[in-house]
Amino acid sequence: MSDIKASPTSSGHELEKEEITSIEINRQQAALYNADVDVSGVDEKKLLRKIDLALIPWLSLLYLLSFLDRTSIGNAKLYNLETDLHITDMQYLLALTIFFISYALFEVPSNIFLKRLRPSIWLSFLMLGWGVMMTLQGVVHNFGGLMGMRWMLGLFEAGLFPGVNYYLSCWYKRSEFGIRAAIFFSAASVSGAFGGLLAAAISKMEGVGGKPAWAWIFILEGLVTVIAGILSFWIIQDFPDTAKFLSEAERTVVIRRLQGDNQFSAAGGEKLEMKYIWTAIRDWKSWVGSA
Repeated sequence: MSDIKASPTSSGHELEKEEITSIEINRQQAALYNADVDVSGVDEKKLLRKIDLALIPWLSLLYLLSFLDRTSIGNAKLYNLETDLHITDMQYLLALTIFFISYALFEVPSNIFLKRLRPSIWLSFLMLGWGVMMTLQGVVHNFGGLMGMRWMLGLFEAGLFPGVNYYLSCWYKRSEFGIRAAIFFSAASVSGAFGGLLAAAISKMEGVGGKPAWAWIFILEGLVTVIAGILSFWIIQDFPDTAKFLSEAERTVVIRRLQGDNQFSAAGGEKLEMKYIWTAIRDWKSWVGSA
């Protein structure tokens, strides 16, 4: 009798487990990005190479220009910047310092705008802004003008490095992110390698248009950045779900990979909320890291 009674009970538990499992599977399928899209024909290795070629070279160039622009004042000093602007060594050091004050203050707020806007708009706007500020450094006539331009240069450049790192996390898994970020960061070393040679070549324009060599260093390097900023509107890709250079199946694979890597926010599954912003602002580690 006990064996007969146990059988229906066991079957009931098994049915309940099957129902729970079925519900869980259905829930996971419902959360799967583009669950109805067939991705069997997508080769992940080829897809990664395709993304690398579309993103990394141009982003690295932008960071190279960023580092070239922020350090160009050192080359300008070699060509009588202090003498022409009638500034002291202390005032020159203040002009260097004020750049990093605005840079540190605006790194965190900049990423908030990147989250709300498309990368092709925000990153391009930042480049265009700091290119203009860089160019205007070539027409300043006194210490106050130099300080103002350096402050604005730091403000616009602040968003590039943290913005690109967030942007890359929207495309790559954690295990893939490090090498891409390292390649991007290495562009700073490249700028240091030929920044001085470029300044030496530009210095040959001393007196052209009635302007000194240091002014032409700022103007020409700034104009290159302005051009790069304009081109970035079309070259920088937005987030994976709208990337025009990928097919629907490839876009689906990119986002599913992020979901599988528990990058919920990067995969587009999390909305921006003010509580997260205030938490980041109040966290001292955000400010120490940005400095």
